[in-house]
Amino acid sequence: MKPLAFAVVLSMPLLSLSTPALAQARSPASVATVQGPVSWTDAQGQRLTAVQTLIRRNDGSLIYRYADQSPAAKRYHQQLCKLSGGAPSHADAVVGSVDAIGSVGCAMPARAPARGGTIVDGVFLPNPNPPAEASSGAAKAGTSRPDFVYAHAPIGAAPAGQNFPAVGGGGYYSQAGGTGSLKVSLDNDRCTLEQSQAVAPGEDTAATLVVVCIENAVRTLPTYTRTCLNGTCVTERGSIDVVDISR
Repeated sequence: MKPLAFAVVLSMPLLSLSTPALAQARSPASVATVQGPVSWTDAQGQRLTAVQTLIRRNDGSLIYRYADQSPAAKRYHQQLCKLSGGAPSHADAVVGSVDAIGSVGCAMPARAPARGGTIVDGVFLPNPNPPAEASSGAAKAGTSRPDFVYAHAPIGAAPAGQNFPAVGGGGYYSQAGGTGSLKVSLDNDRCTLEQSQAVAPGEDTAATLVVVCIENAVRTLPTYTRTCLNGTCVTERGSIDVVDISR
């Protein structure tokens, strides 16, 4: 298993993901609990550790639920979401692989854009490009806006040999409402996080997914964010340059 480690520098307690020794707890054959330790340093410099809990289904997928986490693991989630301006999402999220353990979903405030980018040394560096957008067509009679979705891909740079958080964003609008889906992917689906959420009628809804990944080689990782609502989908592609910071 590859090591997991990243540091988040804040004006509040610091946060990092420790090197996990993943443990699978005894449980029914259909569902198994997978645990990975996360740790952070508080304002007094004390290092704290919690356990992030995921559910492994028969198909191998890992499900993250905010409600299943300990208070300390919830705090980890809260701090990571705060970096990109969001708050923890309570919707289930599907973690694509063990390389992506530590990833979390974030709900954005009303009318706030969901931006992609990377988190470097505790600072969110947003994707400077405009997001990709798709519309379902002309507005229906009596409405002022057509249904639409947008996607903003992770883009930026990350250190080789260390875990790094990449951020993908997506947003939805529908007069009738519906169920939106968001997927953020790094390195051709090696590290992914997916989440579905209810979109209220006539309300702008946005979310970000923070995907933790790692790459030991100095190279460029392809990324994408895909957003769908009521059959309308859009995909934006980007890239993250993995660089050697040891020199």
